[in-house]
Amino acid sequence: MRVKAMPEQHAESHNYLSDTEPAQIPSASEKIFIRLSFWQTILSVVGIFIAVLALYAALTESEAIRKQTSAAVWPFIQISIADYDFGQDASFTLTFTNTGVGPALIRAVKVEVDGKPMRDWAQVVTYLGGTFDENVGRNTISNRVLSPGRKIDLLSVAEPALARKFQAAVGNPQTAITFCYCSIFDDCWLADSRSQVLDPEPVDACPDFQHETFAN
Repeated sequence: MRVKAMPEQHAESHNYLSDTEPAQIPSASEKIFIRLSFWQTILSVVGIFIAVLALYAALTESEAIRKQTSAAVWPFIQISIADYDFGQDASFTLTFTNTGVGPALIRAVKVEVDGKPMRDWAQVVTYLGGTFDENVGRNTISNRVLSPGRKIDLLSVAEPALARKFQAAVGNPQTAITFCYCSIFDDCWLADSRSQVLDPEPVDACPDFQHETFAN
């Protein structure tokens, strides 16, 4: 009886390669470099933060100093009227006074009588039916500097009839003096006799009244 030889079976060996390579462990020098980079980043951020704080402190201090300096030279112009009417005598005086602590540069003035802009005091006197003579005194106020405590009479009228006309005119709501003045640091204020002159409005710059500018 024949015995069939069975085919030899060869065991196949398979080598499987891993799809991923083992992670490399950083060397000691690389670890030191990473640590240094981390702390350098932290120090840079801290440095920027300190610089920002220093800049903010400098700006805040500078603004505080500017405000203190501005307050030390703050001008304040008050307008006042002194009128007298008794019997046959009457007078009228219009005065500007700098009651502030710094000089005031008066840069713009506008005078309106009955809502009409006036060029100068001569026009005002003529409009009110008076005569511009020795009984009318005036001082130029536009572009003039008033030192602290200084006062100046813009207009003084000694003639009784004309003085009474001025007294009546200032009682008209359409009669007003608008003026703008500045400090030596160019901080400016706009005041109007029809509003609260004791609380002038801060402005960036004085307005240009153009053809309505008062010349005196």
